[in-house]
Amino acid sequence: MPSNEQELDYAVQQFRGGYALVWWENGEDGERKRRRRQLDAQDRPSAEAEARQVWENGDDSPWTVGRVMTGYLATITEKPSHGRRKDAWKAMKTFWENVDPFLIDEPMAKAYMKLRKVGPSTVRYELMQLSTALGWATSNGPKFEKRVKVWLPQAAEAKRRHLNHKDFDKFFEAVRAEHARLYVMIGLYTMARPTAILQLTWDRVDFMRRQIDFTPPGHVRTSKRRTIVPIADDLLVWLQRAYNGRTCESVIERGGAPIACIKKAFQAATERSGVYATPYTLRHTGAVWAAEAGVSMPKLAQFMGHDDDRTTQKHYARFSPEFLTDVANTIRRRA
Repeated sequence: MPSNEQELDYAVQQFRGGYALVWWENGEDGERKRRRRQLDAQDRPSAEAEARQVWENGDDSPWTVGRVMTGYLATITEKPSHGRRKDAWKAMKTFWENVDPFLIDEPMAKAYMKLRKVGPSTVRYELMQLSTALGWATSNGPKFEKRVKVWLPQAAEAKRRHLNHKDFDKFFEAVRAEHARLYVMIGLYTMARPTAILQLTWDRVDFMRRQIDFTPPGHVRTSKRRTIVPIADDLLVWLQRAYNGRTCESVIERGGAPIACIKKAFQAATERSGVYATPYTLRHTGAVWAAEAGVSMPKLAQFMGHDDDRTTQKHYARFSPEFLTDVANTIRRRA
């Protein structure tokens, strides 16, 4: 197995009618060499599990942060967050890879933040990944005697996440491209998440029932649940016009090709209008407007795809006209 100073990447590949653990390490000449070890397992899931155990237990080198993080990431490959966490580790790797976990302290974490030269939210997310991996190691890896505490920068103060009606009109007027204007209308009236909107295809827009199904075939359900929502009267006009002029199966498209990212259109509209908005702003805006109009939290939770209304209550109940009115009215009431 490679030492802690080398890359700790491995793969499971078919080999001689079974499977093998394959990894790469630096040879004496400095060139990358591929190494292979036959596994006993005869099916892919078992081979993945065996490779993980061999990898985690077969290295006698010290448990550096790099080794801990690699072992942790190997256990969450099936989670939707794996890709993002893996990318975060790539950014962190140069600084943390060979660090002894028990030497981590507040000055070291602050030095990392200064070196990264990114926003505190990004640093906080990366250090939280480090903390989570060290927690995993305490329970599953080298059996650390105690969990290593990682200092985190203070969470950034939350910006206003929704637009009032006046600001929305001003922003929408500054949106130029037709596909971006359609996106804004869908985002506002369905409160769907950006990825769900960009992945929407016309076969899941039911004009007869006036419904949109944001769940694509084969989608694996996560905590960010996809929804089926009714098509509002104002949105129907936009969808019918876009459908008549469609050039591909994607609802949000341009020149016959689906749009992978809508952020540039929002940035341009923000600069032109002076109203800051992101694709996610539309979800919050629609939810706040619905709450202000008196929509109940259980209904709003179902519309937004929340598993229950606790999250909905936390973020949107205060915008309801009836919120805590009963408390205010009891202040001077006498028995």
